[in-house]
Amino acid sequence: MRNVLVAIMIFALTGVAMSGDNPQAWAYISFDASGDFEANAVTPSPYSTVDAYFCIGCSTGGMTTVSFRLNNAMADCPNTGTSGIATQSFVNLMPGNLAIGDAFDETGITIASTECMLMDPIIVGYGTYFYLGGDCTIEVLDHADYPRWVVDCNDPGQVDYYCVAGNGSIGAGVATPGEDCPCDSPVEDATWGGIKALYR
Repeated sequence: MRNVLVAIMIFALTGVAMSGDNPQAWAYISFDASGDFEANAVTPSPYSTVDAYFCIGCSTGGMTTVSFRLNNAMADCPNTGTSGIATQSFVNLMPGNLAIGDAFDETGITIASTECMLMDPIIVGYGTYFYLGGDCTIEVLDHADYPRWVVDCNDPGQVDYYCVAGNGSIGAGVATPGEDCPCDSPVEDATWGGIKALYR
């Protein structure tokens, strides 16, 4: 019964309108709880727990719902006893704890917040991995039914598509590069003369 209620809530929040207020949103993996984009690689001690945060940046219109998938690190980085990932789990950090699916399943997960998330970046949740050793990549992949959907705070919510700015690297020290994801801001677009004119 709870899954049915969650499904109704998520799809009520998302609506079906396209082209919302987040045309340049991007997703990435950070190993820092604050969502620092530069913290995309970590070299932990063997036999320790690693948290990889799934984050959304440049969501200028706020966010209520997002769909994504993470690679199955237990399969991609198999447990050999001395290297690989022994266990993995995902924790939803969005208010209301509304989710359909599994972050590591081939169909993916859709997470909805009961509040408009206006901060930047938005730390949606995190995967917890028990790391044995060696190298492993944590990848942001497409949801099977709602690939790269991010829904803004309009009523009804409007859908945009995020790009993947970067994946995460455990052990290797170098993160897998993502796509070139622009995020315009007034300062980035302004010329020096335009900025000086603001203060005359």
